Amino acid sequence: MKLTLLTATLALLLWGMPAMAGPPGTDTDGDGVMDSLDNCSAVQNPAQDDTDGDDCGNLCDANYDQGGQVGFGDFGLFSQNFGTTNENFMHVEPIGGGRLVGFGDFGFFSANFGSTPGPSGTTAGTSACP
Repeated sequence: MKLTLLTATLALLLWGMPAMAGPPGTDTDGDGVMDSLDNCSAVQNPAQDDTDGDDCGNLCDANYDQGGQVGFGDFGLFSQNFGTTNENFMHVEPIGGGRLVGFGDFGFFSANFGSTPGPSGTTAGTSACP
């Protein structure tokens, strides 16, 4: 019996194994997460921390009020949380672990003031993280 690609694929699927691996995707930031699944595709963030749950990773998201642009509303929220352990306002690794929101996080916030969050492959085209 001649084994064709179709029968080989079916046989592998029947045994619960993937038929073939597709071509590797693009990983622009080199963090080991393909861009289409990466919640911060321009900055290496292998942990994929997204503590506010908007599908935009902490390392590229200073848009705390979800308004689509980092502005004065976000600054108010950040300043209220400076010195706390609120992980939503942490942008310097490690995120969490009992550390406080501090000057490194403020540096990230100020560098992103006036910009949009992202990019994220998981929410492409949304206002939360374009």
